[in-house]
Amino acid sequence: MTLALGGFMLLLLIAVPFTIDSGPSGYIAPYLIYSLFLTSVGIIIGVSLTWLNDPRKRVNLKPSVPENESSHPMLSENQRRVVELLSNSSGSMWQSELVRQSGFTASKASRLLSRMEREGQIRRVRDGMGKRVELMEGGDR
Repeated sequence: MTLALGGFMLLLLIAVPFTIDSGPSGYIAPYLIYSLFLTSVGIIIGVSLTWLNDPRKRVNLKPSVPENESSHPMLSENQRRVVELLSNSSGSMWQSELVRQSGFTASKASRLLSRMEREGQIRRVRDGMGKRVELMEGGDR
């Protein structure tokens, strides 16, 4: 493609000056201006094609996903831990039990569960003095 453009521009560079009326004095300025114009256009086209075909810019269409992230790709590590604990206990457990099994502090668990509840991954239901944490359908995305 680049060679074809270069050949076409060389043809124009050679052929067009014969069509330019240089007048009786044979003044060469129009030919020089035209050749500089064609050269600059050729350089711009060459640089553009080189930049567009740069192999370093090619994007890998299949991103590599680590083995442990494939089941829950959009969750943080802590959120994955909560989903795993809930999945292992039939999708529901007491919040205090979840805190104990996860090893999180109560405040960290509360913040994490609030965020997960806002995102629709879990639901917390007050049951007497405690709360039950339930995994929402589709919450393990």
